[in-house]
Amino acid sequence: MTNSVQQPTETMVDYSTKKITRDLVGEVKQALKNVRGWGSVEIYVQDYKVTQITERNIKKTSHNIKDL
Repeated sequence: MTNSVQQPTETMVDYSTKKITRDLVGEVKQALKNVRGWGSVEIYVQDYKVTQITERNIKKTSHNIKDL
Protein backbone atom coordinates (compact mmCIF):
# COMPACT_ATOMS: atom_id res chain seq x y z
CA MET A 1 0.00 0.00 0.00
CA THR A 2 1.39 3.41 -0.91
CA ASN A 3 0.28 6.77 0.35
CA SER A 4 0.63 9.97 -1.61
CA VAL A 5 0.09 13.20 0.25
CA GLN A 6 -0.33 16.36 -1.78
CA GLN A 7 2.54 18.66 -0.89
CA PRO A 8 1.60 22.26 -0.20
CA THR A 9 2.33 24.58 -3.06
CA GLU A 10 4.29 27.76 -2.56
CA THR A 11 1.06 29.74 -2.41
CA MET A 12 -1.55 28.13 -0.21
CA VAL A 13 -5.00 28.22 -1.79
CA ASP A 14 -8.00 28.87 0.45
CA TYR A 15 -10.28 25.87 -0.12
CA SER A 16 -13.29 26.83 1.99
CA THR A 17 -16.08 24.30 2.43
CA LYS A 18 -18.55 27.18 2.68
CA LYS A 19 -17.91 28.14 -0.96
CA ILE A 20 -16.58 25.19 -2.94
CA THR A 21 -14.56 26.39 -5.93
CA ARG A 22 -13.85 24.75 -9.26
CA ASP A 23 -10.19 24.57 -8.20
CA LEU A 24 -11.08 22.46 -5.16
CA VAL A 25 -13.30 20.19 -7.26
CA GLY A 26 -10.41 19.87 -9.72
CA GLU A 27 -8.02 18.85 -6.92
CA VAL A 28 -10.45 16.16 -5.73
CA LYS A 29 -11.01 14.90 -9.28
CA GLN A 30 -7.25 14.65 -9.84
CA ALA A 31 -6.81 12.76 -6.56
CA LEU A 32 -9.53 10.30 -7.64
CA LYS A 33 -7.85 9.81 -11.01
CA ASN A 34 -4.56 9.04 -9.22
CA VAL A 35 -6.10 6.06 -7.39
CA ARG A 36 -5.07 2.96 -9.33
CA GLY A 37 -7.69 0.21 -9.07
CA TRP A 38 -8.14 -0.02 -5.30
CA GLY A 39 -7.73 2.84 -2.88
CA SER A 40 -9.24 5.90 -1.30
CA VAL A 41 -9.13 9.66 -1.19
CA GLU A 42 -9.34 11.37 2.19
CA ILE A 43 -10.23 15.02 2.53
CA TYR A 44 -9.28 16.70 5.81
CA VAL A 45 -11.21 19.76 6.90
CA GLN A 46 -10.34 22.14 9.73
CA ASP A 47 -12.31 25.27 10.53
CA TYR A 48 -14.31 24.99 7.27
CA LYS A 49 -11.15 24.75 5.15
CA VAL A 50 -9.72 21.76 3.31
CA THR A 51 -6.26 21.38 4.81
CA GLN A 52 -5.17 18.12 3.18
CA ILE A 53 -6.10 15.69 0.43
CA THR A 54 -4.58 12.24 0.86
CA GLU A 55 -4.48 9.66 -1.92
CA ARG A 56 -4.11 6.01 -0.92
CA ASN A 57 -3.41 3.21 -3.39
CA ILE A 58 -3.90 -0.36 -2.21
CA LYS A 59 -2.21 -3.36 -3.76
CA LYS A 60 -4.38 -6.47 -3.50
CA THR A 61 -2.70 -9.85 -3.26
CA SER A 62 -3.74 -12.77 -5.43
CA HIS A 63 -3.88 -15.20 -2.49
CA ASN A 64 -7.18 -16.59 -1.27
CA ILE A 65 -7.36 -16.94 2.51
CA LYS A 66 -9.01 -20.36 2.12
CA ASP A 67 -5.84 -21.55 0.32
CA LEU A 68 -3.52 -20.65 3.23
